[in-house]
Amino acid sequence: MKNIYIVFAVIGFFAGAVLTSCNIDREKKVEDAKENAQQANKELKEAQINYEKEWQQFKSDAEFRIRTNENRINEFKAEIQTASGKFKAKYEKEVISLEQKNIELKTKIREYKYEGKDKWEEFKKGFNHDMDVVGETLHDLFSKKD
Repeated sequence: MKNIYIVFAVIGFFAGAVLTSCNIDREKKVEDAKENAQQANKELKEAQINYEKEWQQFKSDAEFRIRTNENRINEFKAEIQTASGKFKAKYEKEVISLEQKNIELKTKIREYKYEGKDKWEEFKKGFNHDMDVVGETLHDLFSKKD
């Protein structure tokens, strides 16, 4: 009978040790999860701050390029007004098309809403490509007029 008490005591001891260690592991896991959540929150805030800085710089640069394009288009339009009919007819449609594309770019930058990093990268790439096309076409027009 004493042996049964000893066996129960030993089993009780091991059960208590297992339960206590499980509880300690659970508390440690909870602490680790809280730390991970805090770290993730911190990283998210840093990413948002970095995105905001990048967005403001990108938007500022894009608006500057759009204004530059507008000025070049207006200069070209003024030259067209004083030019001969042949020159005027040749370039008037191209200038109107470029002016429309520039307006579309202005609208695109103004209405952009952040939808995630992948979409942001895609937007930047597409926007820069469109902006480069307008700039190159304007450059080509100014080169051809001479």
